[in-house]
Amino acid sequence: MKLNKKLLKKTIVVNYSSRNSSVYDDPINKNFVYGELTIDFVNKIKLKKTDKIIADIGCGTGFAFDIMYNTIKKRNLKCIGIEPAKGMLKLAKKKFKSESNFSFFEGAFGEIPLKDKSVDKIISTLALHWVPSLEDAIKELKRVLKTNGSINILMIAEDDGEVFKQPVLKAMKKHLSFKQIMKAAKLAQRVSAKQIYKYLNQNFNLKNKYTLSVQNIKKVIYGTFDQHMKWWKARSEQIIAEIKNKHIFMDDLKKELENIKVENGIPFDLSVLYINLKTKK
Repeated sequence: MKLNKKLLKKTIVVNYSSRNSSVYDDPINKNFVYGELTIDFVNKIKLKKTDKIIADIGCGTGFAFDIMYNTIKKRNLKCIGIEPAKGMLKLAKKKFKSESNFSFFEGAFGEIPLKDKSVDKIISTLALHWVPSLEDAIKELKRVLKTNGSINILMIAEDDGEVFKQPVLKAMKKHLSFKQIMKAAKLAQRVSAKQIYKYLNQNFNLKNKYTLSVQNIKKVIYGTFDQHMKWWKARSEQIIAEIKNKHIFMDDLKKELENIKVENGIPFDLSVLYINLKTKK
């Protein structure tokens, strides 16, 4: 089933703006599952002495900049956040409104509002998998990146949440048609490390100029239903956007997730990709 890319993009952006922006910065959400992972990923990003301008594509509320804040201020780095969801963008601008180092613009992977070869480092956390076209997104990354620039991306892998999503699917079947479920399934790009190599190699010369490392991080996270729903609703509500009675759906989802509960809690089988691209020495 073919789906209109513009429609998919609109669905994702609208839901992040209207529903998710208010809970995205919740302290519990930041320190559980993907929030904890984002902190780990960002803390591992290495900056060169020549890195002066950093762009976070799909920056959300500026969480990555929160993590890097001390380094940014110490080195007087210029940070640019690009985000398509106005609700997220509004919070990011408000958070850093008194900081001259930071600027935020509405845009997306496929349409980055920056000049050619203007950025030393591109970072992105848990955003690239929402793009309508990975090919278009990577072309744009190549366009705005300086010749000796580098890229650090965190995105979900193709098998992320394979066990967890089975009870989610059972609950969805009670509220959505097959067509609606298929539409929801198409919202996120699920790729393997091998596919990432293929996409990046189409625009970056991995044989002679660039070095690419893709690490698949897997981890099982245990939590209560309420703990899981904090992060799941913040990052996945666009997937259930067409469900009319979400209160009843959440009751059904809780019952289904309780069926996979073990002694440590409800497990979430996390699988993500740490993608690091840099020029060869």
